[in-house]
Amino acid sequence: MSGSTGAHRRYLRGAGAVLALAFSIVTLARAADEIVGTATRVLSGDTLVVTTATGDTEIRLADIGAPQGSGYFAPAATTLLSNIVLNQPVRVALTGQSGPGRAFGRVYVGELDVILELVQRGAAWVCWEYAADTRLMPYENDAIRYRRGLWLWTTQFDARNKCRQRPPVALPLSKP
Repeated sequence: MSGSTGAHRRYLRGAGAVLALAFSIVTLARAADEIVGTATRVLSGDTLVVTTATGDTEIRLADIGAPQGSGYFAPAATTLLSNIVLNQPVRVALTGQSGPGRAFGRVYVGELDVILELVQRGAAWVCWEYAADTRLMPYENDAIRYRRGLWLWTTQFDARNKCRQRPPVALPLSKP
């Protein structure tokens, strides 16, 4: 009986080592899928620059779009994003890359989900053709219903067209 108990203990030790290895791999993968740094610049209502010890990364907010340039509500959307993230420590959960120094992701300032905040306040629309986060739907619907922010003069049709022109995801390379 003691021989089978020893084999059982060796099996459990081996299984524990495998689990520890798997946990460390998942932890490393999770660390590679996140950027932690300081938001040093805001380029538009849906794009910011995060500075880390290894350099700057331009982050396009995943799942959403915001007015650009001199378009209606663009300056207000940019100002709101600046007020939330500028010079703050941020965590970016990466959702895609679009070249060196450019990525797509979800940005958090502490526990605050920046994307959710922008959608709730009507400073951004959700690009439903590309969005991975369906929990944003009721917040966008409320912003539309109460005509918050950009929804005062923007239609859902216009927002969807803007999403198609500037998608918030890394698009696959086109085939020749």
